[in-house]
Amino acid sequence: MLPVTPEILEGVSDVPASKADDTASPLAVWLRQIPFTRWVNLLVVAGGAWFVLWVVNPDGVLFSRTTPTGGDLGAHVWGPAFLRDELLPNLRLSGWTPDWYAGFPAYHFYMVIPMLAIVAVDVGLATPLLVVVLPAIASAGVLLVRRRPNNHRWWLLVLALFAVMVTPVHYGMSIKWITVVGLVVMPVAGWALGHLAGLPFPGPALTSAATLPFVFDRSFNIMGGNLMSTMAGEFAYALAVSACLVYLGLLVRGLETGRGRVPAALLLALTGLCHLLVAFFALVASVVALAIRPGREALRWLVTTGVVAGLCSAFWVLPFWWQRDHLNDMAWHKLTAFRSYLWDRSDLAADFLTNDPPLQPVIVLAGIGLIFSVAFRRRLGFVLAGSALFMGLAFVHLPEGRLYNGRILPAYYLCLYLLAGMALADGLRLMGRLIDGCRRSGTNRPGRFVSGGGAAVVFLTLILLVGMPLRVLPGGTTEGNAYRWMGLETTELNLGRSWVRWNFEGYENRVGDASGGGWEEKRALVAEMTALAGVDSDPDHHRDGSGCGRLMWEYGSELVRYGTPMALMLLPHWTDGCIGSMEGLYFEASTTTPYHFLVQSELSVSPSRAQRGLPYRGFDLDAGIDHLRQLGVRWYSAFSDQAVREARAHPDLVEVASSGPWTIFEVQGMALVSALEVEPAVFEDVDHEDWLNPSVEVFQRGSTAVPRTIGGPASWQRVASDEDPERRVLPVAVVTDVVEGVDRIRFRVDRVGVPVLVRSSYFPNWKVSGADGPWRATPNLMVVVPTAEEVELFYGRTAVDLFSVLLTLSGIGAVVVMVRRPRRTVDEESLAGWYDVAAIGPDGDRRLDRWVERRSVESDPPGVTDGPAGSEPNPLVAEDVSR
Repeated sequence: MLPVTPEILEGVSDVPASKADDTASPLAVWLRQIPFTRWVNLLVVAGGAWFVLWVVNPDGVLFSRTTPTGGDLGAHVWGPAFLRDELLPNLRLSGWTPDWYAGFPAYHFYMVIPMLAIVAVDVGLATPLLVVVLPAIASAGVLLVRRRPNNHRWWLLVLALFAVMVTPVHYGMSIKWITVVGLVVMPVAGWALGHLAGLPFPGPALTSAATLPFVFDRSFNIMGGNLMSTMAGEFAYALAVSACLVYLGLLVRGLETGRGRVPAALLLALTGLCHLLVAFFALVASVVALAIRPGREALRWLVTTGVVAGLCSAFWVLPFWWQRDHLNDMAWHKLTAFRSYLWDRSDLAADFLTNDPPLQPVIVLAGIGLIFSVAFRRRLGFVLAGSALFMGLAFVHLPEGRLYNGRILPAYYLCLYLLAGMALADGLRLMGRLIDGCRRSGTNRPGRFVSGGGAAVVFLTLILLVGMPLRVLPGGTTEGNAYRWMGLETTELNLGRSWVRWNFEGYENRVGDASGGGWEEKRALVAEMTALAGVDSDPDHHRDGSGCGRLMWEYGSELVRYGTPMALMLLPHWTDGCIGSMEGLYFEASTTTPYHFLVQSELSVSPSRAQRGLPYRGFDLDAGIDHLRQLGVRWYSAFSDQAVREARAHPDLVEVASSGPWTIFEVQGMALVSALEVEPAVFEDVDHEDWLNPSVEVFQRGSTAVPRTIGGPASWQRVASDEDPERRVLPVAVVTDVVEGVDRIRFRVDRVGVPVLVRSSYFPNWKVSGADGPWRATPNLMVVVPTAEEVELFYGRTAVDLFSVLLTLSGIGAVVVMVRRPRRTVDEESLAGWYDVAAIGPDGDRRLDRWVERRSVESDPPGVTDGPAGSEPNPLVAEDVSR
């Protein structure tokens, strides 16, 4: 008889059919037939996901009809609504918006798929047909349960997700759900990683459990992937991590078997579309996996998967890469405390960040996991160790630049946590097999109970370790600064759950204090700005509808009393696009961002100065108002005593309204479009990549400086960036009938041939009719030369945009072809690699199994099988072995 291995027994009940109680209920019989290993997997995987859900849903805030706030998340509220209301109706996933930074290309440089998921949950994909669609989904679910085809559980999950997607959900709730879903499913993705990579029990359970210390890691709060980063607004990163984990499992399996190219390609594409930095990690892991076991079929699998993934994601990735010169560099400083971040985390970026979980024991366990991976030929362990090594070296040696080396750390930590989980799993499995051998057990039950019970203990211990600082354990109490639970006590505090509560209670539940703030105060400001815009029905306010325009608001950290200091970024959202905010969220997505922060520093008593390396001034109202006119800003609102006092005395500001602590002024002499008084000069030694520094120098000189451009008519003078151009006075021209739409600007001129400055941010997608241009002009605006009296600028699609869409369509076609084509039969010789680093080990699994088999055979009397004592041979086991 063939040996009964633990892997076979994982799918077989621990209770022989001959011993089933005939009087037991069908439910009891069914429960007894579920193998012990599945109970352990269910406890760890479902328990882990449920625990994360418990943490991110204090007092049911996930299901409250409020608008999330807090950090960047409070400003993310703008994006999905703009995608829903403006871009999608025009059959676009990216496009122009005037709402922030005097205009910027929305979702050209920021991931659109997470926002698209929010829109899908919010709107519902089949709202008019819910009466038909929902019963159809329910019927399909019942049919799947009755017939139980292959992979029916996965199809049930797909149906459940589809039911959520087709049912409309409150907008704020949809943002909350998509924000946390990456965290909630991460334990499931961790299990899928171990399962797909072929880890024996309890490996998949503990790769699932290993995601919990990563999710609740307290050493970083903006890098991405953990709870605190997600609450800071990096929820797209967590979504990408979950997709990446499943991809890595498919990668390890696919390079060895040649299977799963389609799901691997789709998950790799999804990873990149959710967050490019996680896709970078996935690509590193792919190269490491191929280097461990290269071969013709492995190379073919990886190339095919990579090409299809690239094609499917080309609609966003290719335009991103093509226009990369128009990304803004925030000049983040490189982290140089290498020992701290890679070993003991003793010197972190903020006081509330700490080395929890302790990194040193995790690294030691990860080292043991690598040793076990060598001994037991765990290919996944080699991939994780190689990836962690690469990420650590990249963190140290990556030069300071646009890619902030701190964003590499989450991948490094995740690899260590997963390797540590594998170490515990292999240690428990080794202990179980040794017990089986020592007890001469042919059933392998004692060993499975030891390894499975140990996995359950590890999981519950992790829940305790992360749950105490979170202060979420049932029955726990807080007294002063201490948290107590069942005799245990801690003064440690993980701010993650408090952050969740603050964010998800929403703007609507923010209450001001003695200094002001709160939802009602913000609503009053929005109402006042709406009234100034002439779209309010109150006859006491302006009614001509001409008040729409950009607002520059004074920054101060005390604005957190609205829920986040970024709360006023939502003025375009609350005013239906009428009042634009000069400050926005996606700092890197607009090359007008640095000029905004220069002006913010001039017009705020306590500015943020978020972009480093700029020549900031202190509070300087004269320079600030001049810059507001340069950028086409109509309104300025201030709240500090100094700013309000000086603004009231300034001749170029007219006080028009007040609301709570805010005083609102109109900037005199501002024009969205105007004819230039002097001819621009063309930079001859500056391109788009080098634009920032020379343009900032011109900007700081004020509106009297000669505008500089990239490109222009041959008659314009050419100058070096360090050269002062000649002032060439132009004929007087008058611009009238200016109309600004979302992605169009129209106007009339009374004289052609005179350059006109359009105070909207430059981007290569802008086209013009009735004029030559547009050319980029300082600081980051557009200049055109009218050839007709009527001129219209519009934001169009470039050839690269159209080509990238065609590539994505071809990628979808390739997926369809690959799914429909019969699976290739590849022989063992073709699948064999040129070499296999993982094969350097002694194949400990096989040796252990043979040793246990010999011990059990020696103990069995003649004629006794390896099955459970007193039972008949299990036909399922024999059938599985024969396959």
